[in-house]
Amino acid sequence: MILEADSFLSSDVVAFMARKSESNKEVEAARVPGQVQRLAVFGPPLVLEGEDAAAYDELFARVCAAVKPVDVIDEMLIADIVALEWEVLRWRRLKRALMQEPGLEALKLFLIEQLDSNYALYQEHFKSYLTQILQDNLPPEQADSAEMLAAECTPNNADADDKLKQVLSSIGRDMNTVLAEARADKAKDLVHEYVRGEREAVTLVNELLTDAGVSMDDFLINVLGNKIDDIERIDRLTAIAETRRNAALREIDRRRVVLRQSAATQRARNRRRLRGWRVSARGAG
Repeated sequence: MILEADSFLSSDVVAFMARKSESNKEVEAARVPGQVQRLAVFGPPLVLEGEDAAAYDELFARVCAAVKPVDVIDEMLIADIVALEWEVLRWRRLKRALMQEPGLEALKLFLIEQLDSNYALYQEHFKSYLTQILQDNLPPEQADSAEMLAAECTPNNADADDKLKQVLSSIGRDMNTVLAEARADKAKDLVHEYVRGEREAVTLVNELLTDAGVSMDDFLINVLGNKIDDIERIDRLTAIAETRRNAALREIDRRRVVLRQSAATQRARNRRRLRGWRVSARGAG
């Protein structure tokens, strides 16, 4: 099973793991210093690169606050529960990435095609892209005027086309290649903005999808066929971690019942002993 991280989702993936409590005071209240020191015996947080150790600590603190461990056995179970819940979150995150990433790549290719037939959608981006190319490749004395030159060199105009071809030819580039690169770069930016939920990008992408009569589901159907086995493996691993986590939670509940019963039995035994002492004391008197 091959799982590859991609730049489209890296920031979202990290953000998912790094969500914070709405009430920091409540979290801090759960961090009983003596208790945290005792839990430290179980080692550092079981986090991987890119995951947030502080979020793991927060989860640990909240579980401690909910369970209120009474002995080291409870603390052992808490350590297992938190590690397993973190594992469940990790598998869910990877499943999301595995399912969404091919769809985003298909969306990028779709946007490149749409931009190819509508220069106005990436005109400003092309000018910026061309300006950067000129600044990086023209002699220093001409680089300062790169932005003005890029603004003049607009495609789809006969005079401008000739000038643009001459300029690009002088630095070993051609217009078709630069246009294709600018379209791809603009499409990539649109996908990033779409993932982040930026309104303009979401509106534009949805309009283009609607006009073409397709949806993100169509892209996923076409690209997820060879990912089904990996998704099923992740689901099985998630279920295993959930089962182990739930077993640890049930064991805490079971121990609570046993401890309450033991305490009740001990209290009853103490009452019987006390009554026996009182009877003995009266008899001796």
